Amino acid sequence: MRQMEEKHVANKVDLMVWSNRLDLLALSNFKGEVQVHRLHWQKVWNLPPPKDGVTVQAMAWRPDGKALAIGYSSGTVCIVDIEDKEIIDKYDFACEMTEELYSSNDYGIPCISWTVKSGTLESALEYNLYDDASIFLLKAPSPSTSYKSQVPEDTTKSLKESVDNTQLSMLMIAFGSGSIYLSVFGRYPYGIIHLSQITKDECGEYKILDIKLSDDFSVMQVLYLEKTSNNIYLSVVNTSVLSGFAEEMFVVATRHGQIVELLSHLDQTMVSITEAWEHILLEMDTKMAYYASSVPEGGVSADLLELLMLGVPSDELELFLLQELTAKGLKKFGNSVELSYSTIQKLVLKQLNIVGQSLTYHLSELRGLTRVPDRYKVLGLEEKMVTEAIKASCAFLNKCLELQQVIDVSMRNYKAFFRWLFVVIVRLLDEQTSSEIVKITQQELTHIAEFLYNFDNVQVEGSEHSSEKPVKFNLERLGQYLLDQDLTILPDDEDNPWHKFLRENSCLLKDNDTIFPMMDFKKFSLVQQQHYLKNAVRKIFNVKDKDVGKYFSILYNLKCFDNPNNVSSEQFKVSQMFDSSEERFLTAFIDTENSTEAICFMAVSIKEKVCSSIASKFFFTSCLLNDSDYVQDKKLQILDLQFYSSEYLSVLVKHPSTNDSSIFIQVPIKIIIENSSEFNIKTKSLVFNEKILKVNLSPLIESGVFKVLEKMDGFRIAVSGNRKVAVVLSKSHRKVRVFEMEIDGEEEEDETLDTTSLSHTTHDSVNRSTEHQEDIIF
Repeated sequence: MRQMEEKHVANKVDLMVWSNRLDLLALSNFKGEVQVHRLHWQKVWNLPPPKDGVTVQAMAWRPDGKALAIGYSSGTVCIVDIEDKEIIDKYDFACEMTEELYSSNDYGIPCISWTVKSGTLESALEYNLYDDASIFLLKAPSPSTSYKSQVPEDTTKSLKESVDNTQLSMLMIAFGSGSIYLSVFGRYPYGIIHLSQITKDECGEYKILDIKLSDDFSVMQVLYLEKTSNNIYLSVVNTSVLSGFAEEMFVVATRHGQIVELLSHLDQTMVSITEAWEHILLEMDTKMAYYASSVPEGGVSADLLELLMLGVPSDELELFLLQELTAKGLKKFGNSVELSYSTIQKLVLKQLNIVGQSLTYHLSELRGLTRVPDRYKVLGLEEKMVTEAIKASCAFLNKCLELQQVIDVSMRNYKAFFRWLFVVIVRLLDEQTSSEIVKITQQELTHIAEFLYNFDNVQVEGSEHSSEKPVKFNLERLGQYLLDQDLTILPDDEDNPWHKFLRENSCLLKDNDTIFPMMDFKKFSLVQQQHYLKNAVRKIFNVKDKDVGKYFSILYNLKCFDNPNNVSSEQFKVSQMFDSSEERFLTAFIDTENSTEAICFMAVSIKEKVCSSIASKFFFTSCLLNDSDYVQDKKLQILDLQFYSSEYLSVLVKHPSTNDSSIFIQVPIKIIIENSSEFNIKTKSLVFNEKILKVNLSPLIESGVFKVLEKMDGFRIAVSGNRKVAVVLSKSHRKVRVFEMEIDGEEEEDETLDTTSLSHTTHDSVNRSTEHQEDIIF
């Protein structure tokens, strides 16, 4: 064990979690900020809390190390990209708590766990021609860079990373009074289970302390606090549905990732379209609105029609044309409007259409999966909801087609309208122009008259009884499609042959999930149609409608620890680990409020589906230091613990005589198990009762597995066996020491070696075979 860094931090540190893939340490402080540091304490980034007064309660790294899940006291969980701290996903579990007595502030997010399934999936490795959508679908180009997009492109990259994986990972978030949210890849919402469903106690109120899933996803172990009795229980839950349907989960999660990516692309394109329209037409709209407010209601159409018919403008209109609009300004507006329409038309044609078609394709594939109930019914997919989403996607495509037609007609009418106004202004100024410019054909007059039809769209905002009502002027037909409200000028589709055919053959629409009418969406704007589509897709994957708890069953529910003093759950230090080589769960916890208590240790083996269990209590005394000055039976106060690997349990204890020092111990799991006794896992009695043997491990461990940390009054530790690193936090929460755990005996001889050479050891250690476990030397 070699010290790499010692740092004093500006803000008090609270939680610390190492990445198992990269040399990165995530820290949270009392201000609710999250910082990521490298091994040599180089800060990567700092993430402020979502709002003031919110603190971090739990953190977990994605198994590939490229994202970090952060649980806040407000009930919010953010999945953050490590590269640029962009929020990939955000969940709000405060709204999930419907009970008035239980607020999110009482529970927050006490625990987050992220587990990767061992082995690879066949569906992830084998190429399937029928799953390759690129054969059938056009790839949508990236959204226009002419206008800034509010949705970062990195989000799309993160989505791909989370689904292009050969291994299945499961994110588990504890919240509320005993609820666990399960998410595949941290993206696809599998469902929510409540401990009361499993324990068959509908009135149960719990606080989950820790969750651990076995490497094959077949068994889950939950350590929780029962709020009524305030006792600690350990539940071993049968989750064979997760392992048995892993392939199906991967397939659906991949489809979900593709659909979410397309919806994200849709959002970006809609932002670009809206900005293109607003940027160009805002000034023109403002001027026309100013003129509309200066004349009576309907006066705009009346004045312009009078000018068109008689050739003589009203005094207000003449003033507006010569002073507000001007010939030069009109030319500029004409070019700007044409450019705006052309940009929007390209975005609709090359972006929205392609994305809409891809969405329909992937949703249709998803509907095909729902028609194989023996494989996909357990995932909670409903064919009816998927069909509704397909209809919504088709309706969106239809609305895009409608918008293109509106753009074509509007561009034609706009050109004629601006040309006519330019001729009027030239005549009013008595300027000499060529006859070709002033000449207007009968067809153009028809287009201008059509444009002026329903030209007024004056909407009143505010109170109906207000004497001075602000006026909003809608310039033309395109803008109404980009607002989140019903269309005011509906398209004329009475002569549409398809609509005529459906009216004459209404029997085709009865109980048909392929042919359906579009009349229900006739008044929808494009924005409303987009929201309708997103809501329809959201309903497919809505975990509230899924009852996944019925597929889980409890194997054993053990009453572990009696808490007569009603010690707060925050005082319990808990660590769990799944030992894949021995197929067993390892659990250790300590009540730090009662320093005389020993560490409670349990091991539950699930080999061959037959559970066996052992338990013990162990402690340390001052004889650990082999110094005759200490009284041998003096117990050492235990400060913190965490499993370093399946071979070692890291324990931090207080120094028996020096108050500002502490001792870091790597306790071999083998020794703990050898000094544990078996118990009947079906027992209804207390596991850690007064009769259980308490073992002093100090005489049993070698001197090479502990180190005295001088001038370090430790409080909390964070360790990682994969990265061979550890960090110790002081009692003041302002000082941290980073250690690199040595694995080569030669390096022990000189602890003053240049630390730069050690970074190679750290990186090389990842590539070593996990089967070759060497002793840790201090």
